[in-house]
Amino acid sequence: MPALPPPVTGHGSPARITATLAALLARHGITRTYTAACHLVGVTACTNGRQLWITRNGQRETWPATGTQAAADRLVALARPGTP
Repeated sequence: MPALPPPVTGHGSPARITATLAALLARHGITRTYTAACHLVGVTACTNGRQLWITRNGQRETWPATGTQAAADRLVALARPGTP
């Protein structure tokens, strides 16, 4: 299981936030992630160091940068067939 980087508190670096998100997703077998974004069934995940957001079908969901676990949980759910 990949080790998680230290938790993000407040404003973090985009690289650290995406590394945390990638590690959380890898724990669920989702390993095709990229430094700036993760493409999954038409989903893009991005961060600017303050916020983390996903865009799917033109709709955006946003979390604070400290919300990597919530974002990872949502991406894992979207990876399941039939998830709205």
